[in-house]
Amino acid sequence: MSRPASSMSQMRNVFRVAARFYLRPVRRALEDARHHAARRTWGVQLGPQPVLGNEIVLRSPRFGDAEQWREVRTRERERIEPWWASSPLGWEQRHADAQWVSDLLQARREARAGRALPLVVEIDGQLAGQCNLEWIAPHTSTAEMGIWIDSRWARRGLSPVAAAMMVDYAIFDLGLHRLIAPIATGNAAAAGGARKLGMRLEGTMSGFLDVGGVRRDHELWALTPGCVPVGGLTAAMLQSAEHRPACDTDLTARVQAGRRHISRRTGD
Repeated sequence: MSRPASSMSQMRNVFRVAARFYLRPVRRALEDARHHAARRTWGVQLGPQPVLGNEIVLRSPRFGDAEQWREVRTRERERIEPWWASSPLGWEQRHADAQWVSDLLQARREARAGRALPLVVEIDGQLAGQCNLEWIAPHTSTAEMGIWIDSRWARRGLSPVAAAMMVDYAIFDLGLHRLIAPIATGNAAAAGGARKLGMRLEGTMSGFLDVGGVRRDHELWALTPGCVPVGGLTAAMLQSAEHRPACDTDLTARVQAGRRHISRRTGD
């Protein structure tokens, strides 16, 4: 004999209430994990790190960065645009205040979801570039890394230190096991920077991305924890900057000890 419909409905309601009650700890743990991940990728500050009389800070971007960001990117257009992802918008349109706000909101959304770590680079308190992790994949512990620095700070050993600070944070704090950097063929400066960090060239990806209005092949550079010297990559780059060697060699082999860069987080 079948139960009345009202009785079955009451039983389903009882099961729902019981399930919600007993699953509360699981939901709470998942929510805590999500917020913990967000705290590690947004509201972040690395440094300050002294380098040869200068001071480097990597931090989450702010709305107030728009003016300095636009000034640097406009001045550096000839150096950056040939290697930057193509867009139907003109360079000035891409660097308007409204675009910065749109990009920042998108970056914050991705960071709070744990899918990205967007940081601006400050040198002596002035915005001097950006260093980002994108496509963070928790299930594979991988991410794509990119960096650009104002050319006024070039050849001073600052850019490698800034990149190394990001690498150390990605590996030691976020627990990532593989960082990649797709670099357009012909971009010798970026390839040289990847090599200096100890990244390895794994191959060439044909027609990988449209940059500067042209579909280009990209070299795939990669770094794993085994490429990082004992003591961290920041310490290695600091030693390299201090000694200014005549030629760049594999720092992983050359530097076997050093102090690990200490990062601190700020609130949102």
